[in-house]
Amino acid sequence: MFQALGFIGSILSASATIAQGQEIKRQKEAEAAQIEQERFQRKIQTMEAHNDILDQLEDAEEANESLFGFMNRDDDRSLSAFKESQRDLASSDLRRVGFKGLAEREQLRLRKLSALRAGESAVRTANLQAASTVFSGAMDYYKNS
Repeated sequence: MFQALGFIGSILSASATIAQGQEIKRQKEAEAAQIEQERFQRKIQTMEAHNDILDQLEDAEEANESLFGFMNRDDDRSLSAFKESQRDLASSDLRRVGFKGLAEREQLRLRKLSALRAGESAVRTANLQAASTVFSGAMDYYKNS
């Protein structure tokens, strides 16, 4: 009688271990979904930063054209050189912001994959522990009966 109860106890313990592994997996999937949302927001922030830089370039060009026009130098070579310098600076800023955004999104993608792998690993580990518990309970049952 007590051997059967011990075996039933090991089955219940195994069941609890499996449930724990599945719960960890669900938590890791929720974490991965949250990371994916953060990744999407990072993409939007990068696009906004791009737009801000382009807006600043446009504002600077308009202000400088007005100033050079006021000074009757709107076809001057220095205006062209200044515009080119502004465009180069904006282009450099756009590349920097784009690369930074890409690197951050890639980092988030890897964190998401890691969380999903951790969830899968928790399930596999729980299943192996459960099988080991049932096997040990069965061995004890057969030894003592």
